[in-house]
Amino acid sequence: MDEIIQWRHLSDHERDTIMQRLSGQQTTHHCPSCGEPAHCDISAGKSTCWCFELEKRDLSALPESSVCLCRRCLAKQPLE
Repeated sequence: MDEIIQWRHLSDHERDTIMQRLSGQQTTHHCPSCGEPAHCDISAGKSTCWCFELEKRDLSALPESSVCLCRRCLAKQPLE
């Protein structure tokens, strides 16, 4: 949500970068659940990630993985 609130303060380049991440054009790995391109800001060298802003999800039913889920698969998981 913070991403949306801050949108008006971003430059065109910053907006394009976010859109590339959301569309899968900019990726750090593939989602272990669906296999689609995914992006992790931590893996990309940042100190926080987009998923930190989301409500906590219960991932206990999923097999352990060294990489995170894409936005779509994470959103499908039940809330904690």
